[in-house]
Parts: sequence; C-alpha cells; structure tokens
Amino acid sequence: MCDPSAAVVAEVELCGAPPGRTARLVLDLGYADAEVAAVARDLARGVLSQVEAMLADPATALPAEARAALAALADALRGQISGGATVTALDTPPARAWRAHRAGQGSVGDPG
Repeated sequence: MCDPSAAVVAEVELCGAPPGRTARLVLDLGYADAEVAAVARDLARGVLSQVEAMLADPATALPAEARAALAALADALRGQISGGATVTALDTPPARAWRAHRAGQGSVGDPG
C-alpha cells in the first residue's frame, strides 16, 4: 500500500446537486516517498493557484454550478495542502472505483 501522505486527494459533495455528484481532484504519482509527496503538494498548490485566479477574475464566464464546484474543491484542496496536512484514504464508492480502475492501481489505500 502506498503512503497516503504521498498523494493529494480533494473531494467534496456538491450542495444542491443530485446525490452522488462529487467534485474531486486526485494527484497520485504512484510512489510513496517524501520527494514524490512534495511534488504532489507542489502540483496541488499550482492547481489551487489557477482555480483561485479563475474564481477571482470577473471575466471568467462560468455557470453558477461550476463556480460553486470549483470554490468547494479549492477549499478542500487548500485544507489538504496547508500546513503539511496528511491525506486520509477515502473509502467512498468513487474512491474505491478509482483504485479499482487501471489508472488508479497502486493508489492510496490499494491493498495490492
């Protein structure tokens, strides 16, 4: 199993959306060591910076639902990368499906 702190996972249920609608961002480079974890956090910071810039720019034309999803995802992402927070392996149906998918094999919480 990979070290959960080597991946950055931000996942939020969307308020007002049909059940099961979830915004998620997974940065899992497939290796569990301090250097790879630092790279994943750096990538997450870059994504967060871009999302914050889009949300702050009044010229960004986004539907209200997309803006709300991005804002919620940014909040979750900010919580994952601020202060070196550790990532808890998610045990939700989407997370399990991701780990079962070929692209997610070897991801956080994968017993194989």
